[in-house]
Amino acid sequence: MGEAWVSRARASLAPTFYVNIDTTPDFLIHAKELFMTVTLVVSVGVADVRRDPDPSSELVTQALMNVPAVIGEFSGNWTHITLVDYEGWIRTNELDDPIAKSYCQLEDHCCTPIQLAAVVTATHTRLYASAQGNDMLGKVYLSTVLPLLDISHRERLKVALPGGSEAWFDRDVISVCQPGEIYPRASTTVITGYARAFLGVPYLWGGTSWEGLDCSGFVQLCYRMGDYILPRDADQQHDILAHDVSREAMQEGDLIFFGRKSITHVGMALNNSEFIHSEGQDYNCVTINSFDPADKHYNPKLDEIVWGLKRVVE
Repeated sequence: MGEAWVSRARASLAPTFYVNIDTTPDFLIHAKELFMTVTLVVSVGVADVRRDPDPSSELVTQALMNVPAVIGEFSGNWTHITLVDYEGWIRTNELDDPIAKSYCQLEDHCCTPIQLAAVVTATHTRLYASAQGNDMLGKVYLSTVLPLLDISHRERLKVALPGGSEAWFDRDVISVCQPGEIYPRASTTVITGYARAFLGVPYLWGGTSWEGLDCSGFVQLCYRMGDYILPRDADQQHDILAHDVSREAMQEGDLIFFGRKSITHVGMALNNSEFIHSEGQDYNCVTINSFDPADKHYNPKLDEIVWGLKRVVE
C-alpha cells in the first residue's frame, strides 16, 4: 500500500521539476523540499524506525498503526519521517494515506456522522477480516487508535485502517471514545495495572509494544493509557517532570531514574519498595525488582545507581 502514494508523489513532481522523474538523487533532494509538510500514517501494527535507511541500523524507536508521520527524504525502499517525539527511517511500504472516515453505523439500519474511535486496551490483539470467522489481517497493540465504522454487531466492531482498508476487533479488547477523549485520565493504580500486564515481555532497544519494549518506551506507553504524555527517552522524561521525590517518599507510579554519569534507565514504582521496569542487561524482559535488601527481588547494582525519583501524578 505504501508504494502507491510514492508513485503518486513522484508523478505530481514531474511538471514542477523535471520532464522525466525517477529515483535519482536530484529527485530525492527536491522531494524532500516538497514533502516535509506531507503527513502520512503508519499502516502496520508496529513499525521499526531506524537511525539510517538500513535494516541493520540502530532501532531508535517504533511507531504504532495510525500514528502520523511527517515525510522527509527517500532512500531506496526507505522514507525519513518525523514523529511527534522522534525521527528516523521507516520502510516506505509501512506508510499510507491517512484514514478518511465518513460515518459510524450504530444499528442495523442507522448510520450517523458521529465520530467515534476504538482504543486498544489489551497488550495486543488481532484484526479480523470480517465480523465472524478467524481470518486474521494482522495484530495491533496497546494504545492504538482507529476510527470506528460499525458498532452494530454483538461480538465485534468494524474499524477503518490506513489506506482505505477495514477490519474488525473483538469488543472486549477496545474502549469506545470520542475524539479529544482518547485516553481517559486514570489513577496510578490503573497505570501500574497496565505495566504489570507486560511482565515477561522481552526487552527490545527502541521497542514500544508487546513485541518488545525498552525502559522508556514501556513507561511512556503505560502513562499514555492514563492520559499523561511523556517524552520518549528516559533523560527527557526526567527533565520534563518537576516534582522530585525522596527514596523514603516513593509511592506507586513514581518514576525511578538510574545511571552513574548520566541517566541510562527508568522504572516505575509499584509501592514504597518495589518497581517494575523493562531491563536489558540482567533480565532481558519486563520484571519487578525491589529496594528492600530482604526481598528476593532486590538488585544491589540498581540500588547503587539511583539517579533520582520524579512524580508524574500529583
